[in-house]
Amino acid sequence: MANGARFINYKGIEIYFVDYTNIKTTEDFLEVIKGTNEFREKAKAMGKRDVLMLVDITGSYVYGETMEALKRAAKLSKELTRKEAVIGISGAKKIMLRIVQMFSGMQLRPFNTIDEAKEWLIKG
Repeated sequence: MANGARFINYKGIEIYFVDYTNIKTTEDFLEVIKGTNEFREKAKAMGKRDVLMLVDITGSYVYGETMEALKRAAKLSKELTRKEAVIGISGAKKIMLRIVQMFSGMQLRPFNTIDEAKEWLIKG
């Protein structure tokens, strides 16, 4: 799986999947965030609203500039999304999740597996 954003289909339902997995440097993370922001703008231009969003940050390091960029990206996402799930949250990432939630108004719900997150997203 390549990092970035794309729409995936799960049980016939479209999910906006943001892949931030295994990113180790600030520079790489900022580059991927730039690409996901461009994808969000395209989705907005296509009239996408009430999107189900799944974010995977498994194996990635988040600090410094990356945190600020994630907060800005989350604000852009909030305009598109109805429900938000995240996987890969453990340890210090729980603090990061709370900060992103506070600044963006998003209610990213953490899950242990991608399948758990997808199932929760598609349920009414």
